[in-house]
Amino acid sequence: MVEVKDFDAKAIVARYRSGKISRREFGRLAGMLGIAGMGSAMAPQIATAAETAMVFGWAGYDDENLWPTYVKKYGSLPRFTFWGDEEEGVTKMLAGFEADVMFPCSYKIKKWNEAGVLRAIDTSRLKNWNDILPSLRNMPGVVQNGETVWVPVDWGLTSIIYRTDLAPEYVNNESWSILWDQKYQGRLACFDSLVDCVAIAGIMANLKNPYDYRLQSDLDATRNLMRSMVPNLRYFSNDSTTMEQGLASGELIAATVWNESVVRLKAEGVPVAYMNPKESGPMTWVCGLSIAKNTEFEDQAYELIDAMLEPDSRAYEIREFGYGVSTQSGFDMVDEATLAELGLSKTPDDILSAGSFQEEIQNEAGLQAMFDEVKAGL
Repeated sequence: MVEVKDFDAKAIVARYRSGKISRREFGRLAGMLGIAGMGSAMAPQIATAAETAMVFGWAGYDDENLWPTYVKKYGSLPRFTFWGDEEEGVTKMLAGFEADVMFPCSYKIKKWNEAGVLRAIDTSRLKNWNDILPSLRNMPGVVQNGETVWVPVDWGLTSIIYRTDLAPEYVNNESWSILWDQKYQGRLACFDSLVDCVAIAGIMANLKNPYDYRLQSDLDATRNLMRSMVPNLRYFSNDSTTMEQGLASGELIAATVWNESVVRLKAEGVPVAYMNPKESGPMTWVCGLSIAKNTEFEDQAYELIDAMLEPDSRAYEIREFGYGVSTQSGFDMVDEATLAELGLSKTPDDILSAGSFQEEIQNEAGLQAMFDEVKAGL
């Protein structure tokens, strides 16, 4: 992995342009340097003006093609700050961090709202609101306590990508169990996440609901599987670029990733496949945008949400990220052959219902404590 201390901003841009680092790594380094607007191959723009809004969310979305109307109006991207996972994001907001727009996902939106850091969204101020597919516009989480607090923008998968040349026995036999395969000890990796890793152990423990750990017996069963998984792993990480580089070099045989990584690795010619695990199918999720309760840039917040719902933005994310999107017009701009190649459908329910749809973790504190203990060898 590239260390931020090794490069100045110009050097990072040069490495990105030459393809030596990925878009996600580019975004990560930019965030560590405190530089906003470095998400495209264009020269970096230092968005430090007091009138610029702040987006707080996942690394890699600081790409001007995702916010076209905002960039056109203001001449630059908004500022960005990235979290490693949403628990970190909620904690930071509760500690007083000031942001204007956040990027929660469906399994966490209730916690964001209960933390008191979101404001109600007036959907009449969003010109693209009615373009959102009805199944997503009306999905659980959008409305909390009678108020709209979250606008879905994209959706995708969490599963295992594996080297088909190095683990050929898993071709046509795709299973989460590869994470426990001692043949590949030290050449596997998993997200450092409850919902994107520990829940896999819940699936393999045959829990009725792999996101519910209120029963001690379910927690214990999952603990036992995590204890046998951890020695197999080379590392836990929330950095997709680290996973991708490990897979490309052969350091890793398999790793949990979002489906964006599959698009990038296949484009690089790496012989990989994305699992449809026989136990449950992939895990699926929807992410979106919310407005901070204490924002001083309310108008810009609405403009940012509308910008990301623009057809050009949504079509760009499909083509470049391989994610599904929330709007009909975004899908309409992408041909059927491209969608098929990416494994996408214009009807999100076709894919979201075919896997294990990620839910809010029940007894999150207990599960996190168990995860921390297992990683510590307890």
